[in-house]
Amino acid sequence: MANDTKHAMSDTVTPSIPAPEVLPWFAPMWSHWQHLLTQQRLPHALLLAAPIGSGRGELVSVLAKTRLCQTQTEQSCGHCHSCQLYAAGNHPDVHWLKPEKPGKQISIDAVRQSQRKATETSQLGGARFIIIESAEMLGEAAANALLKTLEEPPSACHFVLLSDSLDTLLATIISRCSVWKAPQPEMQVAKQWVEQALQRDVPYHAVALYRGAPLAAKEFVASGGLDHHHAVVTQLADYLVTRSGLFDTLDQLVSHYPASLDWASYFLLDVMKWRQGATNALIHHHHQPVVVKVAEALETHQLHSQLRALHHMQRQLTKHSGLNTELVISQWLLTIGE
Repeated sequence: MANDTKHAMSDTVTPSIPAPEVLPWFAPMWSHWQHLLTQQRLPHALLLAAPIGSGRGELVSVLAKTRLCQTQTEQSCGHCHSCQLYAAGNHPDVHWLKPEKPGKQISIDAVRQSQRKATETSQLGGARFIIIESAEMLGEAAANALLKTLEEPPSACHFVLLSDSLDTLLATIISRCSVWKAPQPEMQVAKQWVEQALQRDVPYHAVALYRGAPLAAKEFVASGGLDHHHAVVTQLADYLVTRSGLFDTLDQLVSHYPASLDWASYFLLDVMKWRQGATNALIHHHHQPVVVKVAEALETHQLHSQLRALHHMQRQLTKHSGLNTELVISQWLLTIGE
């Protein structure tokens, strides 16, 4: 199905005016979806691969609202009973399924509950939507249960799966869906959107750290993330050079976890780029002096080793939510320089 989708994306589709809620980087995809809606060919299962913070949830909301609109097919009217219910956040034929907590798996019980919703008669006499956030967090039993429903989908019910990546989803689930991979926003487009949304200038790295996810970049800046990021990077750099300040470094990484580990990963990658002469590709232009300082203190093989250890630690902390975060991060810091 993935190959079919790529072919569909290359078909000639008459451009249409995006709905006001559709973000600019999703406009081409929305035009394709509008074409499917007007042709009454919207698949029973869609899989949208896009990072959290890209606006993927907002895009799917526009799709569901439009499909359920009682008066129009290409763009929701905003006035019918269905549109009013959707705007109020209590549409009876739209059901969202997501992990109870970040990092937690979606349980089989939650999937079974959504399956019951999928087979119920539409309360407004139209279609139904089951939207699964973070589909990569489906447990094995939950994924297999969902697969059975996708193989024999209920009439007039659309499943929409949202996932950061296709790599961790069952191949059989992917094969039952029409797969759409979100385009990555151009850097300048994303930066301009964030600046317009916040009515302020933002530095390059504020958007680069969340490439492909402008909404996440906006939240990062609005919540004071620039100061937090600066504190993490400068403290980590000092520790990497001096091997002192373990507890201060640990405190910074734990206080801003899990984002802090992503920031650390990007910073170490920039240090590697500097050592290899790729200075134009740095994300941390604002922190170039500390990048250089660390590049002079660590060998390339040490950076490779620490990046591998950092990424392994991130996977473990995500997979096993019961782990002691502070203890695990402290163990990683103690291995630096070995």
